[in-house]
Amino acid sequence: MAKRGRPTALTVLKSGHWFKGLPEPLLKEVASLSVVRNFDAGQVIFERGEPGNYVYGIIAGTVRISIQSEDGRDLALNTMGAGDIGGEIAVLDGGRRTATGTARTSTTVFVIGREDLRTLMLERPELALHMIEVLCERVRRTSQQVENAAFLSLPQRLARQLEAMVRDAACDSDETGSGTRLDISQSEMASFLNASRQGVNMCLQDWQRAGWVAVGRGYVVVLDLDAILDAVVTPA
Repeated sequence: MAKRGRPTALTVLKSGHWFKGLPEPLLKEVASLSVVRNFDAGQVIFERGEPGNYVYGIIAGTVRISIQSEDGRDLALNTMGAGDIGGEIAVLDGGRRTATGTARTSTTVFVIGREDLRTLMLERPELALHMIEVLCERVRRTSQQVENAAFLSLPQRLARQLEAMVRDAACDSDETGSGTRLDISQSEMASFLNASRQGVNMCLQDWQRAGWVAVGRGYVVVLDLDAILDAVVTPA
């Protein structure tokens, strides 16, 4: 059996949400603008407030996206993994980074400079139109998340968060192939949901007893997402 090659900027662009579906010749043009960078675990890749001079894609590793409140509390917003692309908001509008990205593990990313990407978007209008469509979809999803936070219970919010993380493929399958592994701690999950760690733990322990998830230190394996959604989200 042939070995799977190491992911490249092109393979990430092909699968990543922001560029997926574009013609391969155009994807190759985008990939040609990229530069590869390596980061150690704990190293800051970009900081909130700094100029958004590049978009980045994760070739290997995981990145924690977070913000810090005025009183010093750290709020995790997301965990991104191999195949994910980020930094697009600041690149598109010329503003500053809205969050900080920190490598959770040894991480390899590619970066594409803002001016290089903007030049290509002017030369290839189909690229600009595609990114506008994806941005609109992102706004719709953000609106849904705000609605969920306002009206859903903690078990329902947690189920929706797991659903989104599985759908976005921001994680790897567990070694047995029997589920989808999310490399995220319960504290980080609680931070995403603006909930207590104890509340998240109680939900996960209940679902583990039902055989729907497997919980470990720093990760959750989703074994039966449909059962979770049927139990806590689908109206009776």
